[in-house]
Amino acid sequence: MRLLALIAKELRTFFRDPALLFVAAFLFVIHPYQSATQYSLALNQYPVAVYDLDRTPQSAAFIEKLRSPYFAVRGAVRRDRDVAALLDRGAVSMVVVVPEGFGRRLHRGDTASVQVVGDGIYSTTAQLAGAYVKAIAHEFAVEQSHTPPHHTSLPVVDARFRMRYNQALEAKWPQSLDMLFMAVTLLAMLLPAAFVVREKEQGTIEQLLVSPLRPWEITAAKVIPMTVLTTGLTAAGLAVLVWAFGLPVRGSLALFLLATALTVFSMSGIGLVLATFARTLPSTMILVFLLIIPIQFLSGSVTPVEAMPAWQYYLTLLSPQRYYLNLGYGILLKGAGLAPLWKDFAGLVLVGGGLFLLGARRFQRQFG
Repeated sequence: MRLLALIAKELRTFFRDPALLFVAAFLFVIHPYQSATQYSLALNQYPVAVYDLDRTPQSAAFIEKLRSPYFAVRGAVRRDRDVAALLDRGAVSMVVVVPEGFGRRLHRGDTASVQVVGDGIYSTTAQLAGAYVKAIAHEFAVEQSHTPPHHTSLPVVDARFRMRYNQALEAKWPQSLDMLFMAVTLLAMLLPAAFVVREKEQGTIEQLLVSPLRPWEITAAKVIPMTVLTTGLTAAGLAVLVWAFGLPVRGSLALFLLATALTVFSMSGIGLVLATFARTLPSTMILVFLLIIPIQFLSGSVTPVEAMPAWQYYLTLLSPQRYYLNLGYGILLKGAGLAPLWKDFAGLVLVGGGLFLLGARRFQRQFG
């Protein structure tokens, strides 16, 4: 009964705090939706200018192919020095130069080149834009060729891809899920730490010290309601993604929520450790946000773990977020069951259990 009373008290505290309610709604609903709708790997109206030195029907036809949803042609360059000027002042991000003799070479069947000059500030986008121009140029050359492509004497490699679990290549699915999984980790650390530090600030921690409550009851009262709340918020956020983006849930929802609860249980141990160091709520939030960065990088969501150096790869084995991402994507998008994912579940239980024991032991020393 003492434990149930403490759990009820923690839940009432959470629902009476408008700031925490807003943070939870933002992390689990607004942020995943916003990230999926505003983030895209495809180009959309990328600003370019063209410098046509050939001025032939062929060069005009090539420039016309650039006027697609991917590129926005913002004008024509008349002089060489205008290329650098446009890039310097940010009027465009790329200039496509069609050299003199472009149409003549195409007519003879020779190689006709174009030059792409980009600012390169956002390297990933600049490389993507260059690849798009290269693909458009190849398509244009095939259209202008008088010899059918299959009659060419050059060897041709025809690579055909089939996407098994995301056939439409919906970038919104992994992006929104990644933000949802990060919200689970962030809130699982923040809530237990914030509730303990708030009691320090309000002086109620001393009342707990002199109460007949056992240390394990106080620890459980900080972890159990936060686990239930975060798991419920995850289910609500997932429902929004299914409704907004048609995100498939191919596997067992119960199995996914079990993985979420284990992750929350694991990360709450880190939150309890932070609560023993921090004395104010702002310092707690700073520590949590400092930790979420390396945790996110070690999870494999930014860089695949296989591409990491050996020492960093072994560090990822200590990150519960790595196992949670494998479980989340495997269950939701692949429809995998417990049999192929048991290693990730085992890793989450072992690493998470160790982190929780570490946090609980340090937290309970305050009541010794």
